[in-house]
Amino acid sequence: MTGTEKTKEKMLSRLLTWTLVGFLLRLAIMPVTMHGQDLTFINYFPYAFITEGAWNPYAFISMNFPNFPHTYYGPVLFAIMSAANFVFIKLFNCVTLGKLLAMSAGMMAKNSGTLDYIHAFSGLSLFKNLFLMKSPYLIFDFLIGGILLKLASGERKALSSYKLWIFNVVVLHSAYAVGQFDLIPTFFVILALLLATAKMPYLCIISLCLGGGTKVFPFILVLPAVLLLGNNWRKRAFLLFTALITTLFIYLPFYLSSGNALFDVFAQGRYYTGMTHIILSGVFFIFYIALSLNALADSKKDAPENQLFYYFLTLCFLVYAVTPIGFRYFVFATPFIALLIPANGKFGLFTFFIVLFLAFLRLPTRDVQLGLFAPLNPQYFMSIPTIQEVIGRFVDINMAYKLAARALLFSFFAAAGWVWKIKAKEAI
Repeated sequence: MTGTEKTKEKMLSRLLTWTLVGFLLRLAIMPVTMHGQDLTFINYFPYAFITEGAWNPYAFISMNFPNFPHTYYGPVLFAIMSAANFVFIKLFNCVTLGKLLAMSAGMMAKNSGTLDYIHAFSGLSLFKNLFLMKSPYLIFDFLIGGILLKLASGERKALSSYKLWIFNVVVLHSAYAVGQFDLIPTFFVILALLLATAKMPYLCIISLCLGGGTKVFPFILVLPAVLLLGNNWRKRAFLLFTALITTLFIYLPFYLSSGNALFDVFAQGRYYTGMTHIILSGVFFIFYIALSLNALADSKKDAPENQLFYYFLTLCFLVYAVTPIGFRYFVFATPFIALLIPANGKFGLFTFFIVLFLAFLRLPTRDVQLGLFAPLNPQYFMSIPTIQEVIGRFVDINMAYKLAARALLFSFFAAAGWVWKIKAKEAI
């Protein structure tokens, strides 16, 4: 066996080891954690489609839950979760999962909490069904890990990026503990980057639109991608046309059936209010125009697709700076950060502190800390005080929140600038 073959065998062995560790870690979390209606809301409407033929969740919510404050997410998520529910309920006949989701419909309208759901589902194989509802995330999770291995330069950096992804606390918390689906649109974004680097710009744009058909955020990345990957205006026009056709293909059937109810998808999210919203929106618009113009300039350089990474990550941080994002929304940035850290350790340390500040601000209640383990013992885990409650015994917690919020705002802008500085340095 040659030295190269030994190196590859060693690399493969390490990858398999870390994959097994990551898989077991996720398996340990999935069946014993829960947060309110997150999982049941994501799965109920696909379940209604599979069992009742209610193919349009937006019209279904409008007619059956007229006072419900939320609508369903993008059509691509609906299609993916419908496929998962078809497998679970139709192919494997998971009766208790069907009963659990049917029961959740009435509870959603009452804004029930985690304990309410746990008590209601106590006789319905809760651990098994929590695992089943989260299991589709495993596919997208490890696909992202595989894409990181393809995108990283060199085996050592690839393995480092992969390990960072495997132990990604934002993913472990948001997907496998809380049960949210941000991994799925993140997969389409990182796939778009891979397709761009493989010189497949049209597929890159389609992937971004599929991400936007899951959650709206990836649509923000489309224009810079079009301007960067199109080396002339004719090609840019075709790329934009590709984005338009893909988006219409995803959304138009639901609009024709549900009308304006569909547009609530685009209104979901967290936003600042008043003058703060106006100022930060203006700041973002200026940066967005500047980045788009810079993309035009970079499109004339050799291999402009290699610059797309920096545009995506910079825009992530700018969006985070101008909106009061939840902890789980940071998932979008984490695969890019995992690729950047092996060669930029100080940046990795900086983003670690960003995650700490973000968790401190956006995860203040018991049900998103150790209370997530309430399925194991509701009374015990919901009685454990939060980190904020402990800190509040010694300092003014409201002042701590204000200081952390300001620090986080400036940190996001600083992170965007840092990424752009790395881009400029590597372009020299």
